[in-house]
Amino acid sequence: MVRTSFGGGWTQQKLEILRRYLDSYTTALKNRPFRLVYVDAFAGEGYWQPGSGYQTEEYDDFKEILEGSAKIALDIRDKPFDRLVFIEKDPKRAMSLRQLSAQYPERDIQPITGDANEEIPKFCGEMDDFDRAVVFLDPFATQVSWDSVKAVAATRKIDCWILFPLMAVARMMPIGSEPSEALAGHLDRIFGGRDYWKMGYRESAQISLFGDEPRQERSRGNEQIADMFRDRLQSVFYSVAPTRRVFRNSRNSPMFDLFFAAGNPRGAPIAINIADHILKNW
Repeated sequence: MVRTSFGGGWTQQKLEILRRYLDSYTTALKNRPFRLVYVDAFAGEGYWQPGSGYQTEEYDDFKEILEGSAKIALDIRDKPFDRLVFIEKDPKRAMSLRQLSAQYPERDIQPITGDANEEIPKFCGEMDDFDRAVVFLDPFATQVSWDSVKAVAATRKIDCWILFPLMAVARMMPIGSEPSEALAGHLDRIFGGRDYWKMGYRESAQISLFGDEPRQERSRGNEQIADMFRDRLQSVFYSVAPTRRVFRNSRNSPMFDLFFAAGNPRGAPIAINIADHILKNW
């Protein structure tokens, strides 16, 4: 087992939010004629422990090996998932997932060694009429492509938890000027087009002394970036939870935003109520 080291107390909070939602989701649908599927797009290895950067007295309670998202989904009991898909690009971590899956020989588990941005659209295209799924998009950084998000939303059969890397994206968007062309390309991939993130920029109030083109600058703080991404989610999903959870580092700077989006028109009101309650109260 690789035993990935990263995160800290905020990671435990994120996973507990997921656990509570999966338990409520499967219970709500246990008497419906659907095949329930859980898809973990960045599944890791099934377990985790806090990284060295968090080995302080504050996180003493989290120094043991803890359950990751894949193990949490496997252990949902009231109505277990009918199928579980674990996607992991790193071969060593993927091996750990296969070993974990072997401990549940009676379950329909599909560990996939591959790129989530290739495997997620493939999964979405293969869904049956009676499939319903929860997809967990939990990247380490900016790996999630908007094409993957759009594919999930287009099925109208998937509830999606999305961890948005706010700090990493903010670093790509300088306050005093527009990003370089290379960074702009990354932002295009994350937001699904240049128009969507360029809304965060406006013409600088400073007057050029040399007749140059007016300089562009980012008009607001990082919260605006999270708001723009939420607007993008609302443009493709049936509904997005009003509440998002902000995870901060030890200096109280926001690192990630956890969003919830529902794709199915009939199921969305209940799903949004459950997710929003968890986001507000846990």
